[in-house]
Amino acid sequence: MKWTLASDVDGTLTGDRAALDRLAARLRNRQAAGDLYLIVSTGRRLAQVIEGLAEEGLPEPDAVLCQVGTEIYLPPLAAASRPMTSWRSRLLEEFSRQEALGFLEGIEGLEMQPDVYNTELKVSCYLDGCADPEAAAAEIRRRVAPCADRYQVVWSSGRDLDVLPAASGKGKAIRFLIEQEGLDPAGVVVAGDTGNDASMFEEFDRGVVVANAQP
Repeated sequence: MKWTLASDVDGTLTGDRAALDRLAARLRNRQAAGDLYLIVSTGRRLAQVIEGLAEEGLPEPDAVLCQVGTEIYLPPLAAASRPMTSWRSRLLEEFSRQEALGFLEGIEGLEMQPDVYNTELKVSCYLDGCADPEAAAAEIRRRVAPCADRYQVVWSSGRDLDVLPAASGKGKAIRFLIEQEGLDPAGVVVAGDTGNDASMFEEFDRGVVVANAQP
């Protein structure tokens, strides 16, 4: 069986450069042998992934999922690369950024994340400035619930909250990609450490929760 490894980056692959170098060498060997399809699945932007390949020792992926599974990229990877059109079009069918922003109105202490993390398919904010971040996240979830067929809330690290298309997220993006590539879902192994990785574990049977994972 050809295995697919879909791994988060920050806190999952990164954190111990010597260990990452050993892992990357083993993954390269498996890719060269045709036994492995490697997916990097991250909240990062593509430019940050490319930078990580050059400066952090990240293994060279066969595909990259960025912005919490709202963008899919295939090699060759470059700053000017465009996300996979078929995935983007599917998500845009039912997602309105204006409506998604409305779910955040009036939440005291909420701070929008930088513009580079707020895209046509992702509304992202910080809640650690709220008096009770968990309660703020619960209120946003309550507001989104009647529209759960079109929107979802991803809450992670006690700070980061994303409003995404219901059809997106890391898990669904991986599922879409392996279907496009003709890969066996039974051979998928996922790895992650925070709440925005949860959908990968919900979507697939095999997973690795790293020891430093956050609740």
